[in-house]
Amino acid sequence: MNGISIKFSACGIASSALLLAVNAAAASAKVALIHSNPGLGEVTANVAALDALVEEAFQNGADIVVTPELATTGFSITREEAVDSLGFTSPYPELDNVRDLAMAYHGYVAVGIAEVTPSEGVYNTMVLFGPDGLIETQQKRGLSGWHDAGDIPFDVITTPYGDLGMLICSDSYLPDWTRIIALEGADIVLVPANWWGRDGQEEIWQTRARENGLWFLAANRWGTEVDERFGAPFTYYMNDAPSAAISPDGDIQLIYRTEDDPLSPGDTILYQTVVVPDERIGNASNPAYSLSHREPSAYGAIANPYYRRDLGYEPAPGLPTAGPVRVASMAYEPALFPAHNITTINQLWSTRSQDADVLVLPGLGVSVLPVSSSSSGWHSAFPWSALQGFVEQNGLSLLVTTAIEYEHQATLRESLVLVRPGMPPSLHAQIHDTPFLANGSGAEPVLLDLPNARVGVLTGQDALFPETGTHLAKAGADLVLITSTSGSRAPNDPLSSIGYHWDVDALRRMWKTRTNEVVHLAASDWTGNGILVANGGGYISNMEDVGAGGRLKIMSLDTSTVRQKFLNSYYPFDLAALLDD
Repeated sequence: MNGISIKFSACGIASSALLLAVNAAAASAKVALIHSNPGLGEVTANVAALDALVEEAFQNGADIVVTPELATTGFSITREEAVDSLGFTSPYPELDNVRDLAMAYHGYVAVGIAEVTPSEGVYNTMVLFGPDGLIETQQKRGLSGWHDAGDIPFDVITTPYGDLGMLICSDSYLPDWTRIIALEGADIVLVPANWWGRDGQEEIWQTRARENGLWFLAANRWGTEVDERFGAPFTYYMNDAPSAAISPDGDIQLIYRTEDDPLSPGDTILYQTVVVPDERIGNASNPAYSLSHREPSAYGAIANPYYRRDLGYEPAPGLPTAGPVRVASMAYEPALFPAHNITTINQLWSTRSQDADVLVLPGLGVSVLPVSSSSSGWHSAFPWSALQGFVEQNGLSLLVTTAIEYEHQATLRESLVLVRPGMPPSLHAQIHDTPFLANGSGAEPVLLDLPNARVGVLTGQDALFPETGTHLAKAGADLVLITSTSGSRAPNDPLSSIGYHWDVDALRRMWKTRTNEVVHLAASDWTGNGILVANGGGYISNMEDVGAGGRLKIMSLDTSTVRQKFLNSYYPFDLAALLDD
């Protein structure tokens, strides 16, 4: 083996605002990520290699060890091979040495295997051993062609180092399973992976870590592997597969790809110190904003029958005819004076090279002065009358921004402002509570139909809750618009410590990740940054950053590419975890 050890001390999380915001008393664990190269079908050799790597990790002081997905078999296996020779059955005697090492060193080891149950169910499984032997298994939900979809609930294991959850590889692609684990109280998520390429895996993991306020620890693999399952042999190149350790604020503490190693490739053990506040261990306490302020009443579409793999991907009913829609994101930092903002909007619009149907402005992009929703004529006064005129004059179907809405008893809250031709602007209250304004509405996200597009609209804070994106996708949204005040505008922003404000890079990653649910997206934030993302049917086909300094970009988006969605199917216990108060 290579013997390379990459070590990061506890001071590596000194910038983690989420952890600094809580009690200083904390548990520390040294986590080992095994970055190995399992030989295809070579179970005996793979297990022997794992025995040696796990023992080395424990000898070097590891408390928790994570191996790659399918670390005992390699990736390109068949169901028949799993049943005949490659699959393990509980209590997994082939892993007795790994179990004994966990017991001897009073540590924890997660091993990725192919599993065959006594009833001949075949699963892509993660086995967890601890100081008392076999503890838990978790099965992959996403299908890889050869195994069944996992059918057991996601569980969390309390340890002296924090509460452990487990996910397998691409089960982190959509937010649901990570979210359930976080709701169950996980502090640390262990992720055996077999996910090669440079397609932004770590950006997804960073978003999952930050939106859930937990450590994300992924052990990947390296090497090449010849897949002969589909006729002509195809060689997978896996040296670009990342292993990573990501802190609860979404910062990469450690990332490793074999092809970036200046030395000869080889099995590598990566070490990361993980710190979890004592007050979080053994319970579901979590300071992350998008966990502590959830509104399950707003996510009801998650339970509908549409786009489910097991029900034939039936689409949401009544969708508009698919076709092109021209969407614009306008990025600028709103000024205090409404007249200045109206001038900025007109000036930026004059730079366009084509017209648009939909325009997203930053949150509070017109005025910070409160709007009295009890006054029926609020929209007839400047600057809202000017904004209505802008929409009418330029042939827009929809313009969105936010305003501070004043209600009875002097309550203030941020609300969406939707401006459409031929009708007065409308106010829609933010869904979730805020740290300093009034309570959120708890209502479902705004959803409306335009020619060629079903459109969902979110405030920046509401978009921090991944459930809102899932709800909109399940309701048939083709396009999600985010008008945002969720970017950090000041150094050492205290609201960043609870995840209410995100830095610009984290926001961009989150916006991109929201399109995984097969939607197009346009966003603009009050920091003067925005994005346009076209989804080609499960992947990003085009993306434009709308950078700082005041800019406008327009993209023509074809809604036919997002009508086939690939979303998770849920068991009743999943829905109970996601939707029960």
